[in-house]
Amino acid sequence: MLHFIRKSIGLKTLTLIAGISVVVFTILIGVTTQRQYDGMLGQMDTALTRVSELIKLATDGPMLVGDDDGTKAQFALLAKRYPDTQVYITNFKNNITYSTRTGTVRKDVEDVFSDPSVLALTEKAVKTDVHEGLLLKEGGKSFMLRSTSIPNDDSCHHCHGSSQPILGQLVVVKDVTPMVAGIHRQVLETVAFSVGGLATLICIVFFFLRKTVIKPVQEITEASHRIAHGELETQFTVHSQDELGKLESNLGEMVGKLKEQLGFSRGILQGMTTPFLVTDTEGNVTFTNKGMVDCLCELGDPDQHVGKTVGEFFYNDVSRETLTHKVLANRKAITGVEVEFTDRDGETRYSVLDSSPIYDLDGNLMGAFTVCTDMTEFRRQQRLVEEQNSRITRAAEAAGAIAVQVSSASEELSAQVEQSSSGAEEQRSLTAEGATAMEQMNATVTEVARNASNAAEMAGKAQDVAKNGVSVVEDTVRHINDVARQAESLKTEMGGLADKAEGIGEIINVIEDIADQTNLLALNAAIEAARAGDAGRGFAVVADEVRKLAEKTMSATRQVVDYVGSIQESTRRNMAATEEAVKLVEQSTAMAGESGRTLHSIVQMVVETADQVRAIATAAEEQSAASEQINRSMEQISRISSETADAMNQSAQAVSDLARLAVDLNAIITDMRR
Repeated sequence: MLHFIRKSIGLKTLTLIAGISVVVFTILIGVTTQRQYDGMLGQMDTALTRVSELIKLATDGPMLVGDDDGTKAQFALLAKRYPDTQVYITNFKNNITYSTRTGTVRKDVEDVFSDPSVLALTEKAVKTDVHEGLLLKEGGKSFMLRSTSIPNDDSCHHCHGSSQPILGQLVVVKDVTPMVAGIHRQVLETVAFSVGGLATLICIVFFFLRKTVIKPVQEITEASHRIAHGELETQFTVHSQDELGKLESNLGEMVGKLKEQLGFSRGILQGMTTPFLVTDTEGNVTFTNKGMVDCLCELGDPDQHVGKTVGEFFYNDVSRETLTHKVLANRKAITGVEVEFTDRDGETRYSVLDSSPIYDLDGNLMGAFTVCTDMTEFRRQQRLVEEQNSRITRAAEAAGAIAVQVSSASEELSAQVEQSSSGAEEQRSLTAEGATAMEQMNATVTEVARNASNAAEMAGKAQDVAKNGVSVVEDTVRHINDVARQAESLKTEMGGLADKAEGIGEIINVIEDIADQTNLLALNAAIEAARAGDAGRGFAVVADEVRKLAEKTMSATRQVVDYVGSIQESTRRNMAATEEAVKLVEQSTAMAGESGRTLHSIVQMVVETADQVRAIATAAEEQSAASEQINRSMEQISRISSETADAMNQSAQAVSDLARLAVDLNAIITDMRR
């Protein structure tokens, strides 16, 4: 019962009104009844006092003259006339001397009355002057008893003397049962009317309060209950213009403000893309967003995770203590804490947490607000950048080693090119000398042919001409031998030049491989730097410079390759021409020897001069043609030697550029290492 009363303002109001009304009416009824009772007792006491005085007046006459029979006659008359009244006179010893009940005469009061209050009053009345009354109940009836002391007046001294101040007492007992019953009826009527009035008043007040107070309060309670459970669209209906009406209006405005503020707050929370969560004071999730769910690779909507502990939400461990628990325990914000955890897909993730306590307007702790910044991609990019830096460092070290090799190879190539250039210059000089000799030999052969023709005409002078021919042939043989030696030397030099050109080709191949590898490393470094974004922009610049140097190196190398190819091709042609020249020189040498032998035979065999001269003429013509061929070959060798010398100079310049590029590449790699 008390439980229902505590939960209902109507029952509380009804109980309060009923309680107050019952108490007030009970007090009023009690006071009224008591006043009526006291009034009735007062009236009865007054009436009994008058009766006592009348009885005393009626009995004083015979008693004053000592007329005992007259006194008894008066008491008998009173008993007959007032059967509902008992009259007793006692002496100072409380012994009854006269009574309307003859059976009680000469008895003590205590033998007639058993009520202690009566005995006490009668005992008091014989000692002091008393005029008191009291109400008795005995045998289902009500009696009014009045005790009046009888003082020892002067008129009594002649019989009783003056020793006793109180001679006795007059006790009058009247049956007041009808009067008491009337009082009881009045009291019951008063109570009945009071209860009826009380019930009527309670009903009127209750229905009035129910209509004007309780019902509006209940409506306010129901509406506020729905609002407390999230039904913010609930409206407060204003029923009156009194305080409750103003309360409903104010509550409606308050809900409107609350909806506006909650809408603003919810809009901010739902509009945030940064992962976050809100917890209560126990560390349970009360709100989170899609970003946080996606960050943890959780399934479902954010509302499905409301009520979980932060440990369960993050680590799938209900009892785990988290940063939010520390913030709630210390009531201080904690920021910049990086945590590592494994999401539901089994991947390791990194996040920076910033958590702060939330207080209401009164400063009471409401929970905590935690923002999660996903650093997983940043850490992944950081590792990639570190790996790229490591690869770039290794590439720089390899490129440095390659640059050193390129520089060394360039120096060696420069030395070989310089040596080849010197050989080419020497070859050009020797070729020029060989050309001069071949021109001389050609002139000599022409002269031989002319002389052979003349010899056919001048057969008579064959001996002299033969002698001169021997001398000329000897000179020719000597010059041809010189040409043969020079051609052999040229062949040897051209062979060395070919070998050196082949060496240059091998070095160029090494340089091309180094340039290709450097370009590949530069491209890889540029790709890795592009993947790193802004963090690899510096590496991209360096990689681009390395790539440009590699392209310059490859361009210079291709030029050197072209030049070396030209040198090799020219050298091969020179070798072929030189070998042909050597063969022709050998043939010329043989022919010159044969000419010498023929001239010696001419001296001995003049008879056969004509035939021999014709043979010599024929051989001279062939020799002249061979000399022309040798002369042309020597011109070609001279031209090729000049081209080779120029190519060697260009190769030297290219190798110098390559060495300079290798030095620049090494400097860039040194800067990269820093």
